[in-house]
Amino acid sequence: MRPAKYTDEDLEQHSLGRRVSDDGQRSGFEHDVDRILYSTQWRALAGKSQVVASGELGAYHTRLTHSMKVAQLGRRMAERLERQYGGPNPALVEAACMAHDIGHPPFGHAGETALRRTMDELRFADGVLDSFEGNAQTLRVLTFLAAHKYPGHRGLHLTRACLDASTKYPWERTPLDQDPARHLKWGVYVADREAFAWVRAGCRGTDVPVEEQVMDWADDVTYACHDVEDFYRTGLIPLASLFPPPGTAGGETERETRRFLDYVQHKREREGTEFDRGAARDLMADIGKRLAVPAPYSGSHEDAVAVNRRTADLIAYFTRGIELEVGGTAAIRYGARLIIPQERRAACDLLKELVWAYVIDRPALATQQHGKRRIVSELLRWSHESPELLPPDRADELQLHGDPLRVAADHVASLTEDHAIALHQRLSGTGLGSVNDNVWS
Repeated sequence: MRPAKYTDEDLEQHSLGRRVSDDGQRSGFEHDVDRILYSTQWRALAGKSQVVASGELGAYHTRLTHSMKVAQLGRRMAERLERQYGGPNPALVEAACMAHDIGHPPFGHAGETALRRTMDELRFADGVLDSFEGNAQTLRVLTFLAAHKYPGHRGLHLTRACLDASTKYPWERTPLDQDPARHLKWGVYVADREAFAWVRAGCRGTDVPVEEQVMDWADDVTYACHDVEDFYRTGLIPLASLFPPPGTAGGETERETRRFLDYVQHKREREGTEFDRGAARDLMADIGKRLAVPAPYSGSHEDAVAVNRRTADLIAYFTRGIELEVGGTAAIRYGARLIIPQERRAACDLLKELVWAYVIDRPALATQQHGKRRIVSELLRWSHESPELLPPDRADELQLHGDPLRVAADHVASLTEDHAIALHQRLSGTGLGSVNDNVWS
């Protein structure tokens, strides 16, 4: 049985209180894709880290190229599912994938951590729980901070279904002693409760729509495949030692595997999650059948072709075995659940750990990460203490709600990394620049 179509309520737009009309050129969800694409916040993702700083030499993914590949992969999965189950809508999934990281600050994980910790310190005296979280910032950008073409209204005026599918953690922050996981990851600020209530009207608890589930899997697969590829090419992840061709493993493979699994085990223990070392070894052997990397990356054309082939094979492995568990007649929104084979999800999670083990937690990067956190933290403090330093759009925002710390966080989170570095140098006096520099707007 074919599923029901998306309802008028799914297509209703925020703030304007009007429905999206199909003018014969674009559907409502295609409008969502285009509005995100043309936003300044989408463009700014080119200057923000995916894993390493956006200004690093080499062909690393930025937050923009990562989001583009998530969107492409999410749309292709949705197209296959739509042919088989009648939903979800590919343009809606594409829009959610494009939007999912649009609230992330400069310097990736380091910048997000610095904003959260500094906001926690500054809010502590007032006993306020709310802070900074990249996913909550995404909802704020889409519904409040971004500008579209209609005067007198804020946000991009996306469909309800698109905003819902873009919300990865549909809850507010919880006190640490009540729920540690929801204390670290949440998807809505107190200031955005009204918009969130509109987005989630009629939803049950913290259920997420199937479009969000597809988006989340596309995000994980892109991270596991393309980021691992980046750091294999630059010599940081030793895939040739971890996943040699069948029958060629030796002492180096055993040592590197033990070292990697030690890292994952210690990380999982710190996080309070279980780790089956034997199962992880079996999983690595299975992954090795698909990767089979004979040597470190040489930079030759032949090697480039081989890397692309292995990445394509991995993506196919992770995405072509997915199914929908459909309840009733609707394979859209809350009528279906994405089913991912457990061994594929576990393999994807293990590949993501490679990036943490060999790149993010790399000791040689500790000083760089420290510097990134300091830049972000000090910019937040200075912007909070001296609101006269804010650009015009943030000054307008302050007039609307009167929360100088939230405005300061919105400002710092919006900066590209080059912009943040230049502004920090200017405000600290270490590099005053020129009176003609446009580093504050």
